[in-house]
Amino acid sequence: MKIIVLGAGLIGVATAYYLWRDGHEIEVIEREAEAASATSYANACLISASRALPWPNPGSRGTLWRSLTDADAPMRVTRWLDPALWRWGREFMSYANEQEFARLTGAKLAFARFCQDELEAALAATGVECGYRRDGLLYVCRSDATLAAARARAALVGAHGYEARVLGRESAIALESSLAASTVVGGTLAVSDAQGDSRAFTRALARWLASRPERPVRFRMGETVRATPLQRLRSFELSTAAGKLDADAFVVALGPQTAAFGRAMGRRVPMYPVKGFSLTVPVRDTTKAPTRGGICEDSLIAWCPLTTAQGPAMRITTGAVFCGDDNGYRDADFVAHRRHFDALFPGALAWEHPSVECWACQRPMTPSTLPIIQRDPTHANLYWNCGQGHIGWTMSCGSGRVLADVVAGRAPAFTTADFQQL
Repeated sequence: MKIIVLGAGLIGVATAYYLWRDGHEIEVIEREAEAASATSYANACLISASRALPWPNPGSRGTLWRSLTDADAPMRVTRWLDPALWRWGREFMSYANEQEFARLTGAKLAFARFCQDELEAALAATGVECGYRRDGLLYVCRSDATLAAARARAALVGAHGYEARVLGRESAIALESSLAASTVVGGTLAVSDAQGDSRAFTRALARWLASRPERPVRFRMGETVRATPLQRLRSFELSTAAGKLDADAFVVALGPQTAAFGRAMGRRVPMYPVKGFSLTVPVRDTTKAPTRGGICEDSLIAWCPLTTAQGPAMRITTGAVFCGDDNGYRDADFVAHRRHFDALFPGALAWEHPSVECWACQRPMTPSTLPIIQRDPTHANLYWNCGQGHIGWTMSCGSGRVLADVVAGRAPAFTTADFQQL
């Protein structure tokens, strides 16, 4: 078949790879000039499968209240009168109980493990380089309360087959000597979690697909797709400024723009954009900088060492802001990044260097925080691969594999019964 994939972010390019592997003729259409230029551009770069816990949980009401009243909360709501957010929020809260949390936890942790295995298989098959390392991620705690919570989380994910070693202060410093100047009291080491440059992966995989001599994937960059419903929503037409799109099937992998695309098609896609912020900062002193990625359990900042053209750098991310389609940022949005990182690794980074890069992007979150990977209920030639949320890097290749299975009509390699549905 000829299949057109809409979107050249992580999910779109990974989907193109698996469909190409099945023998299809593939085109990928992207509005940006280069792959991985929006949500996939500057994310945390952590493959944190052991952290793939559902956002809705029995404590969500308290988290919601803090998001409305505490300006320093990692999760904030700034557009709380948005009707779309209220619809999303009502469904989100319907999952915020012990029974649903247990169900979603099992599904999400199992899928994350499957996805990480698929990512490693794709790396081995293509030879794509992205600095992938599977030597664990370190989750550090600066208070006894967060260490107790981390111990409980380690037990929870351990019951699902993930090894998370609980560490005291000295053990944490033995793993990451640059923590010696901090006040950490301990943490956990998620043994099978990994890290890698997701932008480098996406762009390298796109180049690899485009260069296949036997059946190259065609990437059409700088084109925006317009959807036109026809025959009272019973059919549709897709086009760009270059004209109508003709294919046997279409896959929607538009990240945060998926919900708007769905509305144009007369389809409600249960997703809401959640904005996060990242900094990429040159390393000033490698002896004071962390050598592996991790997360601070107290502040929820994440960090990941990267190798850039300018030398060693650190990607630092935090924030979950429900603000509708606003994708802007201010200097104030990055104050917490520096304050909390310096509390852990003082003197490590060159904060005033001219190459410091600020970034904000929206993550496509479903109410259950599980993805939507399915054929459209109305249109037999339309497929959806979206809603991977804040762990799109972790879920990218597994999502592409499952979508290719759905298109082929074969039993999916991973059952999607618990996934978010249209």
